[in-house]
Amino acid sequence: MKPQILCFCLLLSLLRPAHAQQQRGGIRFLGGSWKQLLATAQAKQLPIFVDVYTDWCGPCKRMEKEIFPLPEVGKFYNNNFICYRLNAEKGEGPAIAKAFGISAYPTWLYLDPKGVLRSKRTDYMPVDEFIAAAKLALGSDSTSLRLSALDARFAGGERSKSFFHTYLEARTAVQLDNARILNAYVATLKKQDMNAAELRFLLKNCGRTWSAAVPLIAENLNVFDHDEQKQVANNLFDNTLYFAWGDAAKAGDRQTALQALAIEEKLYPLLTEAAQLTADHAALYHCRKLQLTDGLKKAGNRLAVKQMAVDTLLAREKDKELFDKVMAPFLSGQQDSTKIPGFAEEKLLAARQYSGNVATLLFEVADAFRELLPGDDAAQKDAAKWAERAYLLVPNEHTRALVAKFKAK
Repeated sequence: MKPQILCFCLLLSLLRPAHAQQQRGGIRFLGGSWKQLLATAQAKQLPIFVDVYTDWCGPCKRMEKEIFPLPEVGKFYNNNFICYRLNAEKGEGPAIAKAFGISAYPTWLYLDPKGVLRSKRTDYMPVDEFIAAAKLALGSDSTSLRLSALDARFAGGERSKSFFHTYLEARTAVQLDNARILNAYVATLKKQDMNAAELRFLLKNCGRTWSAAVPLIAENLNVFDHDEQKQVANNLFDNTLYFAWGDAAKAGDRQTALQALAIEEKLYPLLTEAAQLTADHAALYHCRKLQLTDGLKKAGNRLAVKQMAVDTLLAREKDKELFDKVMAPFLSGQQDSTKIPGFAEEKLLAARQYSGNVATLLFEVADAFRELLPGDDAAQKDAAKWAERAYLLVPNEHTRALVAKFKAK
């Protein structure tokens, strides 16, 4: 063996124990699948700790660098849990994160050996707090005992109304996905059960996933007076339909996406102006992805007509008003623009804030129509006008290229 290679191997052998010791000092995370995790936990009869993270999450990286490697943390967690890391955006991660109602990162799940939730925490934690959270999850007052009992009753076939209310409320309290339970509950309901109190209960426990409760609530809005219809419609859209619709479109589930689109149209007249804008933007995106031309045209036309109604002079006045507001701290000396990287570029963007938003919406609608609708569709003429208006408001390479594409047809 060459002397250089021998020295290199010797160096590695000297470094390896120190690295291994560092790994032994912190939390040891089990590899493998979720199924393997549960099998290991049940075989060892140990509860589970799951670090749910994403690649872009700053606090996740801090925990990984500052807290997980500490000997005192490793000693407690390794002795009391099977530890596991789950990327919420890869592999099994999205489905599992959805099942546990996770929408913030990092989230820590403390589960019993069967995978039933004991406790759920989130955000960066210093050492003492992180260990205290684990101790609390190990306590006899953990929610897993109650949830396990309710799970067993459901699996055993209990379907009374009072049981469903108790079960759903317990799951909602820890932000678990209720879709499967709601589907079973809705199947037991009769027409005479559709009163305001029952619909409020369903709305409160819908969460962010699609279930049979979503169309049921939308179909029975008439049990409320007009003011409460608005409140319920906006609540259903903001807190449930928007997210469930997005999940369906992302998964390519056309059937659920079409149902969600139909419900959005039913709710639309009751939504606030801001929610209508969000709904139309979501419909444009989802219909484009799933090639639903009727929905695309309806939402796109609503978006574009509103933006085309904005007077160009008014847009420029709004631009100046917003620009002056942004620049005020720099002109007064409260902030130093020389200390902000890319300030010159940001300043250019700030000068067209309002008209930029209008142009962006017109660009997105026009481009979606150009891509998805047949060339001889009459709506293509409207889309060409929207592209030209976007260019007038914000003349750049993107708006110029879109106008050129329409002219080339």
